Parts: sequence; structure tokens; C-alpha cells
Amino acid sequence: MSLNAASQPSSQNMRHSGAPVDKRLPLAGTTIIDLTHVIAGPFASMTLADLGATVLKIENPGRGDTARGTPPHDEGISHFFAAVNRNKYSVALNLKNPQGKALLETLVKQADVVLHNFRPGVMEGLGLGYDDLLKLNPQLIYCAISGFGQEGPLRDRPAFDSVIQAMSGLMSLTGTQDGPPMRAGLSVGDYIPGLYAAMAVIVALRDRDRNGKGQFIDVSNFDCLFNIMGYYIPYYELVGKVPVRTGGAHPTVVPMGGFPTSDGYLVVAAFNQGFWRNLCRALGHAEWIDDPRYATLSTRAAHSEVLSRDLAAVMATRTTAEWEAIFAEHDVPCGPVLNVADLVNHPQVEHRQLVGKLGVGKLRAPMRPIKYQHFEQSVRLAPPHLGEDTVAILSRFNCVDPDKQAEQLAAWAATGVIQDPTLPMPAKPGK
Repeated sequence: MSLNAASQPSSQNMRHSGAPVDKRLPLAGTTIIDLTHVIAGPFASMTLADLGATVLKIENPGRGDTARGTPPHDEGISHFFAAVNRNKYSVALNLKNPQGKALLETLVKQADVVLHNFRPGVMEGLGLGYDDLLKLNPQLIYCAISGFGQEGPLRDRPAFDSVIQAMSGLMSLTGTQDGPPMRAGLSVGDYIPGLYAAMAVIVALRDRDRNGKGQFIDVSNFDCLFNIMGYYIPYYELVGKVPVRTGGAHPTVVPMGGFPTSDGYLVVAAFNQGFWRNLCRALGHAEWIDDPRYATLSTRAAHSEVLSRDLAAVMATRTTAEWEAIFAEHDVPCGPVLNVADLVNHPQVEHRQLVGKLGVGKLRAPMRPIKYQHFEQSVRLAPPHLGEDTVAILSRFNCVDPDKQAEQLAAWAATGVIQDPTLPMPAKPGK
């Protein structure tokens, strides 16, 4: 079941104006019940929403997604929350209340996917586990994201990005050899599982198209980050040597890493013989091509310290921009180390439309990075305020008796079952 949405969502009326979702979007007509919070789950559901899915973000009245509280805010919306919650509707339901649970069950009957990132057992404790909801919707796809998966000795442990980075092996490889293990600068322990979860849901939808059956999907943050350890696993098992931290360098491909220029840093990636020869010529040291210490990948790796010193001495003689121009002329893979301020104003970012307005104040965020021939990126819905769409969604999904709508909604709001800005908040104790 698909909902209607406006292309420029800056008000309640515009969010529910009746302008249809672009039918060219591949997931148009797919409804997702999104019970996720913070990053991993919301990033998964936003990825699906960008592709046209109708995403109903279910939040607890009064509090909502934990990410909402992270400063700074613009027009009441956290930058942290906004980055992973565009193109969604916010429906505030108290799932611990029997009426709130019943409302969710009515939505589930009409949905294609339920997505959550609670610890194993939480949804079952609410009577909203896979087996419970399958009785309501036999074709339901149910995707559960958790730190360590639904099974295994660590299933009940809490986990956040830094914990997953540490236990997956990533931190053991990040930093300098003589320094402590370090966390990657981004929450890769959340974003990568979010991408895997979105891919898993799309695969399950495709599978359902073929056989008519929904299924349970178990996504583990730990499993996903372990998966990108990639070549380090076969390397260790072949060589028997534990990979170590190498700073900005590569453990086996030399030269590949950052070198200081006269005004910054430039990363060079001469990962094959052709690029190595190009680099030598660009640096004005063609004699290095035939130097027996540097003649092959393995000999360069064996003499990496000496080679790095030789390269650093030459690189320090020019600016980053000068070396970029020289390396471009000689076809040497390279790139400057850019910060956020550099990126948001970079011509490549602007040309590729990688940053877009979210429809809330000045907030901008990265857009979908994939370009499709037949449909474009769009922010159909601004990141929602808590419960902003509760009344509209409950009405559209026939969760309310049309003859008693005003009375029902008022009663539910008064008892804390739902929250919507058009309804009064429940009275606080003692008031």
C-alpha cells in the first residue's frame, strides 16, 4: 500500500497534500513499518525510502528516537536525526499500551516489511515478534538488526559502533603501529550494517515476488563489519601472520598512503607496476624504476621505510595542488586529504549533487550516491517532528472509526497512546 506525499514537505498540509509518489521509483507501493532508532536501522529504512518505499517510523510518544536529542538542532530537528530520517512519516505509538499495540497490528496487516533494531527478545516480549506478526500478515518480511545477531553466545550483549569496530577486528588495523587501536572517524559499525539490511530487504521483496512468501532476516552489526575484513582473513590463514596497524599506509602495496606536501597531505596509490613507473617519472626520479630495491611490489614492500622517506623528501618540495596537477598529467592515482568544509564546497560534490537540502531550516545532508537512468533523487518528506504524521497515517490506514475519529484520537492522546502536534498532550501527574 502506498501513501501520497508532496515533493517539497515543509508543512503538515504539504506532507499529506495528495501529490503521488513517483511511480518510477522501484519501491513505490511498498510499505515499511520502521521500529528502528539511532543510525543502523534508520539508515536502512532511509535507503529504502529514497527508493520510493512508504516508511512509517514508529516512535514512543514523548521521547521518540534517541537521536532526536543530539545537538545542534535546526527548527527543532537534530542534525544527527536528520541525516538518516528523510522521506519518512513519524507515527508516535505507545507499544506497551494494548491500544497502541493494536494500532500497530492494524498497520502491520497492510505492510510489506517490519524493520527493527532492538536486542533479541525485546519484540517478542511485546508480543510483536516474527511469529506473532506472521499470523497477521503471512507474506510479511521481518528484518531484525542487532549487535551480534539472533543466535550465538553474544546475542544478548548490547553493542554500539565502537564496540563493533573493536570486536570485528577493524580497530586492530586502524592507527599507527606504535599507537593504540583507534576507532574509524565515522560510525561504520552502524552505516555498513544499515546498507546490508536495506539490501537484504530488497532481496527478500524480490524473492517474495517469485514465490509469494515473506521471511525472517537476521542482520548482525558484528557479522557485517567482520565481512569487510575481506582479504585480511585469507592473508592471515595463508601466511600465519597477524596483520598490524600501518597508519595511513597499506600493509602489502607500496607506495600507497598519505605524504606531507609543503602545505598539506596528498594520498598516492601506485598499486601496480604501471602506476609505479608513472609515479617515478612524475617525481623526476625515473632511476627508481630500475632500482633493485623498488623494482617489484614485493621488493618495495621489503624496503617500504626507505622508500617512504625518499618519497616524503620529494613530496615536501611542492604544494598539494602542484603535485595533483603533475600526477594528473602522468596518470598517477592521488587525492588530497579533504575535511568536511572542503567537501561541502567541492566542485565534484556539487556537480554530482551529493549534498541536498532536507526541507528543514539550513539542514543539508548527503544524498543517495547512486545515479539511476530512469528516476532521480528527491527529498519528498523532510525529517519529521515526533508524531507529526500520526493522525494522518492512522486515518489513511483505517485505524480509526471514521464516525468517531475525533473522539477516538482525543482519547488516545489523552491517555498517552498516541502523540500528534494537532492533539493535546496527556496531563502530567498532579496537574
